[in-house]
Amino acid sequence: MQKWGIDFWETYSLVVNWITVRTLMAIAAIHDLPNLSIDFVLAFPQAELDAIVYMELPIGMDVQHRVTKDYLLRLNKSIYGLKQSSLNWFNLLSKALQKKGRDFRPSK
Repeated sequence: MQKWGIDFWETYSLVVNWITVRTLMAIAAIHDLPNLSIDFVLAFPQAELDAIVYMELPIGMDVQHRVTKDYLLRLNKSIYGLKQSSLNWFNLLSKALQKKGRDFRPSK
């Protein structure tokens, strides 16, 4: 979990080395292997949060029978826009790949 004043402004984002991608695509083409791509449309909302996170109601969202003007929502899952979302998704994906018996280790 990120801590204010220590690493709060640091973000985590998975990146790929395009030379690696090109090399793998070339090898697949040479050996006539199929190549597939996956687009995870709802990737971030699948990952659990590793901290308690609250957010204000989005603009335009109204709550019926509102007693006060100030409402907060407690998030159960990551959402797009959180600094932790990329790391939470990567951790979820890593655990799933390791559980399937894949020898998955991120590069350093």
